[in-house]
Amino acid sequence: MKNYLPDKSCLFTLRILISAVAVVLIIAVKYFFTVDLLVMLISTIICAGAFFLMFAYLPMFLKSIKYTVTGTEISRSSGVIMKTHQSVRYSSIQYTNVITTPFSQYTGLNFIICFVYGGKIKLLFLNHSDAKEILERVEKKGGI
Repeated sequence: MKNYLPDKSCLFTLRILISAVAVVLIIAVKYFFTVDLLVMLISTIICAGAFFLMFAYLPMFLKSIKYTVTGTEISRSSGVIMKTHQSVRYSSIQYTNVITTPFSQYTGLNFIICFVYGGKIKLLFLNHSDAKEILERVEKKGGI
């Protein structure tokens, strides 16, 4: 049995992406609305939402994610407000998708999606080497 945690560098990457989206939204609001008070109000709401997401919710969410790989199954537990737990046996995995981004060894944006009978389990924000290790184990012991 081995436990995997999300890569720590993905938080920095997600913060940059959220900041960029917030700036684009504020620019769009400023372009489409002419009332200064309305622009200020919407921009403040966007900034507050972005700060809450970047500095409160995302760190708690990433801290709550834990993947456990045993000899027979993969388990995922996560959640900030509502805790979820998923378990999948290797023998029920039909196929997998691996999603990586450019420079994924630095950004921590590596995802494995295992499709099973009637559903799927998503392993998000993995370290590059952890994703390879999990995928090799699934291919070796699984039905794919």
